[in-house]
Amino acid sequence: MRFSIRMPFLLALTLIMTVLCTPATADDRAAHLKEKLPFMREVICIDGTFVHNVGNLQMNVTNWGFLGSLPKSYYPMAYSPSAQWPPGSGVEYLYAAGLWVGAVLNGIPAVSTGYPETEFYPPKDPRDIIYRSFEGDTGGNRYPGPPDDDRDGLVDEEWLNGRDDDEDGLIDEDFEAVGKQMFSCWYSDDQKLSSMIWPEHTPMHIHVRQETYQWAEEGLNDFVGVHYRITNTGSYFLTNVMCGIYADVDAGPRQYGNYHLDDLVGLYEGWVCAPKGNAETPVKVRVAYVYDDDGDNGKTPGYFGIAILGHTTDKITYMYAPYDVRINTFRVFRGLHPYVSGGDPTDDYERYDVLSKGTKDEDMLVAMDYRMLLSVGPFGILPPDSSIEFDIAYVCGEGLDGMLKNAATAQLVYMGIWIDRDNDKRTGIIGRETPVPGKKKKWDPDPCDDSLNAIFVPKGTICWSNLDCREELERWHYSYRECLRGDETFEDFQTGVLGKESQLNWITGSAPPPPNMRIVPGDNRVTIFWDNLSEVTPDVLTRYEDFEGYEIWRAEDWHRPFGTTTLSGPSTHLWGLIDTGDLVNGIPPDNSFDKPYSERGWIYEPLIGFPDRDMYIRMFEESIVYAPMDTVPCPPGLSGEVCDTLEAIAKYNLGLEGGRRYYKYIDEEVKNGLPYFYSVTSYDHTISKGRPVSSGRHNSPASNFTFVIPRSDAQLPEQFRKKDVYVVPNPVSSESLEPWRLDPSNDDPSGVKVEFRNLPRCRNTVRIYTVSGDLVQVLYHDGRDGNGTQPWNLVSRNGQDITSGVYLFSVEPSDERFPRILGKFVVIR
Repeated sequence: MRFSIRMPFLLALTLIMTVLCTPATADDRAAHLKEKLPFMREVICIDGTFVHNVGNLQMNVTNWGFLGSLPKSYYPMAYSPSAQWPPGSGVEYLYAAGLWVGAVLNGIPAVSTGYPETEFYPPKDPRDIIYRSFEGDTGGNRYPGPPDDDRDGLVDEEWLNGRDDDEDGLIDEDFEAVGKQMFSCWYSDDQKLSSMIWPEHTPMHIHVRQETYQWAEEGLNDFVGVHYRITNTGSYFLTNVMCGIYADVDAGPRQYGNYHLDDLVGLYEGWVCAPKGNAETPVKVRVAYVYDDDGDNGKTPGYFGIAILGHTTDKITYMYAPYDVRINTFRVFRGLHPYVSGGDPTDDYERYDVLSKGTKDEDMLVAMDYRMLLSVGPFGILPPDSSIEFDIAYVCGEGLDGMLKNAATAQLVYMGIWIDRDNDKRTGIIGRETPVPGKKKKWDPDPCDDSLNAIFVPKGTICWSNLDCREELERWHYSYRECLRGDETFEDFQTGVLGKESQLNWITGSAPPPPNMRIVPGDNRVTIFWDNLSEVTPDVLTRYEDFEGYEIWRAEDWHRPFGTTTLSGPSTHLWGLIDTGDLVNGIPPDNSFDKPYSERGWIYEPLIGFPDRDMYIRMFEESIVYAPMDTVPCPPGLSGEVCDTLEAIAKYNLGLEGGRRYYKYIDEEVKNGLPYFYSVTSYDHTISKGRPVSSGRHNSPASNFTFVIPRSDAQLPEQFRKKDVYVVPNPVSSESLEPWRLDPSNDDPSGVKVEFRNLPRCRNTVRIYTVSGDLVQVLYHDGRDGNGTQPWNLVSRNGQDITSGVYLFSVEPSDERFPRILGKFVVIR
């Protein structure tokens, strides 16, 4: 079943490889494949580097219409998390989920799909990749703070796409950054590649702007939000437009070959009490979900869902969009049946039929491999140059209740807050936030109040109306009956109060963003550098700079479980806190970090021990004062990295924008050759009456991690000793390799290694021989940057694992000041 269902998609992927990676003639394909692969990675993101990994649900993101990594396919991204929960577990819940957009075009149904037929693509412009951002990023300010980053009088006129959208000479200088991790891209259904792969595809000239968001704090880190802005860029009206998500859901550990064959799926639509402060608030949840029937002996305890959070609505005329947010269709597909018997739709007529029909299947009771589709709509008319907004969340949790609770949290974050954007206290009052234009003869501005008001609204005027009052009342009554209540009043459940007429989606109070971090491996040591971004970024809601402290984390004993990578990071239980530092303000632990590193603090002091250090720092400060808009020239003898740091510190000392303070921490409790992850996170404090009173929200270590392997230092000519160049471990055996053994991956099929250590500080050629003189392997090492370690995966130059025996090695330095080095090691299989 699995092979047959995915065969068209795999054929499409093969065609993509042919179209993008090879020239026209078959004879030249092999020679040019390597040349074309970088282009593929620049435009169509297939290498698995865009993974939401700051939360517990890790998902691969692409810029061609779907999320997921296609586990066990031949694509590089197949080894990245598809929808892995919890992180580092290798337990997946999704093969791929694609966007579907359908409409009637000139009287004929048309549907463009992101999966299983991949009909959405970005152009071949290298700018049209996926972009990263986060709350607090340069150019990403948003309401309720000052949203006009470039101070040109316009608000968020850009979006994160690598282009100068407002033609002011700047790129991505004024957009909205959302969450602790945000990916932004766009694609369309009318690229030439789509028609080449799918000749029968009818493009509707749909442009899709896709943004995905994730948060890192506990309680907010079990979902990935997705925002679609779907625009008609053609010249024809699209009617009865439908939007949907088609998902091939698979729940189970990757290490199980057929983990997708015993799943169950269902649909939940109803109210859920979501945590809010010390109380709860009711939230309407609409989510289709999958779970493993037997839980795989405890390995797969999660429920994974696709929640419909919001879409464009039309509360006034009901002509252009539905009145409220609702699921139109929930369909489940299984087996090799034709469409009329429960199988997948295979052409646009069948796809549009399933999108628009309004059928909702019952929950499945027989475990097997399922695909499912959710749709919303219809949107009556989509004229040229007009758009539809569509928002969903992928969510996971422990059992059905845990997943529903996290889906409700995602819904709350999407609902966001209401603000007074127009600075007019007369709009958005007594629950009335919807502007209704006249002319209307008998209009009731609040259909839920005690009296029937049938008023006349003259043409050219606006009547602010309460069109969501029924849902407000429903939330209020459900809260009173079912949820843990605080001291709320009905007004707390109303929108359009206190002059707040504008909804701000996808926003929640959260800990400060984690700092920018750099890791430098050394000889049995790891040095961590980070900046003070966390300290100077105000809370997105309160606008207070509420930073309290830093936490330094290390994860060890990681063995790359099947289905994980260095990008997905370690399992949660491997993280250990190794140090903390916070403001001295009466909130424990009051462990000050605000001292220079040389005085047992964390403040980084660049060029310590460097001659004329103070002169260089003064020079940078004076140069910035004299020419603040120019980059300070880098003096001879200093690296560009050091000069960038000095310039940022000088701006910080002068109190100028762009200034940064840097911190340094050295961990010497590590061993060369072993894999480690490091994370520097931040947390905030709560404020009462203008002063901090207690510790607040903490980012998880997953919000900001980097992988590193400590290594021996390269030897300098004046201190060089031949006997210090050796192989570790020696002898090589299953027992000696165990501490650093990793599960095999596509890039590392053996998962084991030995290391040649303390090599000369220059380019080196390492040759390995059998005792009979046969050449086994040649390794090329560059030690000019100080790295004295060269790993080898125990695979010969013929691609075979080496056998037991004694092996000889030679090291031939390119620098004549070093001699040739000879040595030997033993392998015991």
